[in-house]
Amino acid sequence: MSVKKRDQLRLPKQKKPATPLTPSAEIYLPTYHFLLNEFQHARRHEKGILEDSDEEFIHQYRIALRRCRALISLLKPLFYKPQRDMLKNELKTLMLRTNLIRDLDVFLLNMENYFFLLDHKYHKGLISFFDGLQDKRLNSLTELKVWLQSENYEQQCQLIIGLLKEMKEQPRDAGKVETHTIAHDSLWQHFKQVESYCLEITPKSPDTNIHALRIECKKLRYLLEYFAPVLPKKAAKQQITHLKSLQDTLGNFNDSSVQLAFLQHYNRSQKSPAFQHKAIDELIRETESKHQHDKKETIEQINIFRKSKNLDLFYQLYEKHKK
Repeated sequence: MSVKKRDQLRLPKQKKPATPLTPSAEIYLPTYHFLLNEFQHARRHEKGILEDSDEEFIHQYRIALRRCRALISLLKPLFYKPQRDMLKNELKTLMLRTNLIRDLDVFLLNMENYFFLLDHKYHKGLISFFDGLQDKRLNSLTELKVWLQSENYEQQCQLIIGLLKEMKEQPRDAGKVETHTIAHDSLWQHFKQVESYCLEITPKSPDTNIHALRIECKKLRYLLEYFAPVLPKKAAKQQITHLKSLQDTLGNFNDSSVQLAFLQHYNRSQKSPAFQHKAIDELIRETESKHQHDKKETIEQINIFRKSKNLDLFYQLYEKHKK
């Protein structure tokens, strides 16, 4: 192991919120502590992003921010609308700052696979392409570092913390409801949304419909993970595992879709040497083939998810909500 590898920062461990989620607790207080804890967890990745020893720091930073955004939207009755809108907008702004570098990281992490996919005659073009991406990533990282160390960034983070504190200090009536009630109502609502999307998906469905299902699955999983402490342990674990199988294939489908769109835009917008252009054209053909394969696997996984015995994992937990 190299000295640099030994000396690099470790990813920060997730800490427990100051106030745990319990069935009888008024939901606003543990939700406040969960969101604050999650936002602070995101910020603990900043040092690793600045050091740039591992692209996972940016990835986990984004996941923590995304979880905050999702729960604020999913539990919107707990927030006053202006407060909720400001929180979502501020968190979205932070996410946008890392969009490009994360997209580039995904490509660069798959670089060896791309060389394996294409015949050797295209490798010169791939080398030129990836050299350009690495330069672009370096420029993007430089801009991100400046932003993370700026006074504007710190002020934005303090604004988010202040908006969250408003939730604790001025709770809405909806926030004073016992957690178990909100948990079952929210989970049932979003499970039915996922089920509805699944029923509409066919092999002829456009990609946009599958992407919409992916977003709904992500919302449901965030809710399941958040409310896990107040749910039957075995049932919650089974649901999360079953949902994760569907999410994994949806994630693969989304990745190939994003990569395909990126490559197509790159070839249209960049003035590249002919040998590089040909290499990317070939990569586009390979990615299109993979995307179709990913779609087929996704449809198969959706059909598995839709089977009665699998849906019963969810229905059994929410039996009292069935009409």
